[in-house]
Amino acid sequence: MLSKLAALILGILSEKERNPYDITKMLNEMNTRKWLPLADSTVYATINNLKKKELISGRIEKRGNLPEKTIYNITLEGERELHSSITSYLEEDASASSAFDIGILLMHNLSKPEILAKLKKKLERLENNFYLIRKQIVILEMDSSKVAFTSLAMLKHRLHLLEAEIKTVKELIRELNTRNEVSELSPFDMRMI
Repeated sequence: MLSKLAALILGILSEKERNPYDITKMLNEMNTRKWLPLADSTVYATINNLKKKELISGRIEKRGNLPEKTIYNITLEGERELHSSITSYLEEDASASSAFDIGILLMHNLSKPEILAKLKKKLERLENNFYLIRKQIVILEMDSSKVAFTSLAMLKHRLHLLEAEIKTVKELIRELNTRNEVSELSPFDMRMI
């Protein structure tokens, strides 16, 4: 299965051939950094890896006095790999643990004031992201004929995930504010029934 970034790049190239700069620009315009942390250098490295695996191919293009640029397109093998990854992503269990889950499990290793400060900062970021995505959805829904329903569905999913995290962070803050200590029990003593 492809990495999330590799799948996104192949998906972009499955629509139209593009150069790395255009791909990076597109990813930035989609606000992917809100839900998939990545750097521009990672995009270029991923493109190089896709080329090495022969999932994309490139050709050099020269226009006028502009510098040469490589234009990439998806190969037949790339299309197969993209199809396989999309299928896997759609079937994937969304309950897979996240870094936040691990942070919650291990937060007893920090002081109560430190945990509260981190959670309050996280809550502020989550609520800001929630507002931005909600605003984007409202704008797109005003003229939904200009946006793919899958784009709206993805944004709504992101919104629902943010709602769940906001609820969890608020519950953690509330719970921490009512306790003297974080926990005297080890989180590793959980018994699954």
